[in-house]
Amino acid sequence: MKTCNKILLILLFVIGHTNFAQTPEQQKMIDKATKMRDSIMESIGLQELIEEAEAQQKEKKIEHKKSAIPKTTKRNDKYWRNTLVSNHNTKLINWNNGAADLVFNYAYDSRNDKVKYVKVGAIKADGTVELNPTDDIPELKPLNNFKNSNPFYDIHNLDAFQYTSGDVGFKLNPYLLVYQNEQKIGVLTIGNSEKVTLNLLTLGDMYYGDEGYLLSWVYVDKDCVLRADENWTGDLTNTGEPLLVETKVSYDLKFKAGWNLIKTEVIGTYLFPDAPEEDRSRYKKHEHTSIAEVPKGAIYYF
Repeated sequence: MKTCNKILLILLFVIGHTNFAQTPEQQKMIDKATKMRDSIMESIGLQELIEEAEAQQKEKKIEHKKSAIPKTTKRNDKYWRNTLVSNHNTKLINWNNGAADLVFNYAYDSRNDKVKYVKVGAIKADGTVELNPTDDIPELKPLNNFKNSNPFYDIHNLDAFQYTSGDVGFKLNPYLLVYQNEQKIGVLTIGNSEKVTLNLLTLGDMYYGDEGYLLSWVYVDKDCVLRADENWTGDLTNTGEPLLVETKVSYDLKFKAGWNLIKTEVIGTYLFPDAPEEDRSRYKKHEHTSIAEVPKGAIYYF
């Protein structure tokens, strides 16, 4: 059809010059072109030709509109704004802050307005994360005080906590501080979901149900055990409409003297689509277990 369009345009151009004086040779060309035009009109039909041309123009406009729409990836600024993520080689992508220290804070010196901490690792200049906690923590609180200082606030009945050797010195942090030149420049968390790692550290967001896990660092000065189990039914909404759901929380933590890791996992979700997008899920289970090392595939978030 495109070829026919081109031929027809040439014929119309030739025929359009019939008002001018023509040589015999030119007249013969015009007569031949006229016959070709009539033949094409009969075999194709002028209306069909016009409709085909209009359809092609519409298709071009549609394709132009499609190509003009930018391809964007939806991102939730609440979770991803200013966040750097590691690859599978524990290297923070796009890290450009230079070398930095990873520290575990254990107390606050109010007299000198200074955080007390020990170094547990480093971020190299290329963004590679290295962890090797070896130092002792000089100031600890007893394990049986954990019920009053639990950073996850997911046990409602504090009597559910059970301890062996409740007077053992204990300290838990679900994050590490990033220091450079004795100044804090950020926080490093470890898990497999940015939503989970942020939600579990944010009061008011801890009951969100985006599935995944967060790692916490623990130091104890003696072997000990901490356990708790609770099935609880209550209102976990923040949208104004009551949402009575059942949650199950378990702590099964066995610590050896020195440094330990806890895996806090969010398992199962309650969904309600009418809430704002970042608020559409609530957790069904929290499971806290002690683990020997950082799992393969864990992601570092800065």
